[in-house]
Amino acid sequence: MLFSVLMAHFNNARFLGDSLKSVFDQTYANWEIVIVDDGSTDEFEHVIENYKKDARIKVFRNGKNKGTAYTKAKCVEMASGEIQGFLDPDDLLHPDALSIMVKAHQEKPSCSIIHSTHYICDDKMNIIKIAEYPKPLPENTPYLLVGDGSIHHFVSYKKSSFDASAGLTPIRGFDKSSDQELYYILEEQGEVFFINKPLHYYRIHQGSISNNSNVAIATIQHYDIIEKTCLRRIQELKSSHKVDAAYWIKRYKTRYYKIRIFNSFRKKKWGTFLSSAFTFPFVGGMQNLISYCKKIPTEGMALIRKSFVDNPQIVD
Repeated sequence: MLFSVLMAHFNNARFLGDSLKSVFDQTYANWEIVIVDDGSTDEFEHVIENYKKDARIKVFRNGKNKGTAYTKAKCVEMASGEIQGFLDPDDLLHPDALSIMVKAHQEKPSCSIIHSTHYICDDKMNIIKIAEYPKPLPENTPYLLVGDGSIHHFVSYKKSSFDASAGLTPIRGFDKSSDQELYYILEEQGEVFFINKPLHYYRIHQGSISNNSNVAIATIQHYDIIEKTCLRRIQELKSSHKVDAAYWIKRYKTRYYKIRIFNSFRKKKWGTFLSSAFTFPFVGGMQNLISYCKKIPTEGMALIRKSFVDNPQIVD
């Protein structure tokens, strides 16, 4: 099986060489690297010059900055592998990452997504800890109803699953939401399996989304995608003949209005906020609302700030 390592690159040339080396160091040999540069203004061309003679590396350029989702979709389009996975150009792969993922996909043909946990590292790639948030999904609970980062690096998927999916929304600019949307569209095409091994080294540095003001923008984009995906699934369920369609419609409606409350508050769309808050209890959110209100006397403004100002865990 050919494994396509996909890299959406924008102004990360200072780390790119190390990232590429981590692919060359893989114990699994049947791979290709597909790099799409999104209009970088750094030393990308100088770094990539050293790899031009290697036929396993395919390099494409957008010409101008078109955003993360567009660039990632182009990576998929240009790749040939039956199994694929994204590697950010400032991160590294464990030497056995591809070997373990390919074996898992061969053993689990019904899975569209297979993911692992990862090491969280400083800017020098010194390991700080193993990430705790990647984990198996709760039983009978789609990731869209969780959305808490439990699917995270390293994620691999079958190309056939992506081709059968709804595809990525072409959001412009610096966004992390395209990763989450990828997982939402892929889980609609098959099962999700978790490997409890760190197969990825995630670098925290000054330019990463985890360390700058773009988090607020990405949060709104993520909310937009959750709303859109909920509505799409609701429409598909309405036209289906599934016995449990009504159950899932209710769950997606509850999720939709809950996220709509947070999203409209952040966007300061007060009419939408009030109408969503009013509707939420009547579409399955009453128990959720009661549980939330019970916490207010003890947690007070800290709870409200966490929900509406900070970057909340948007769990069901």
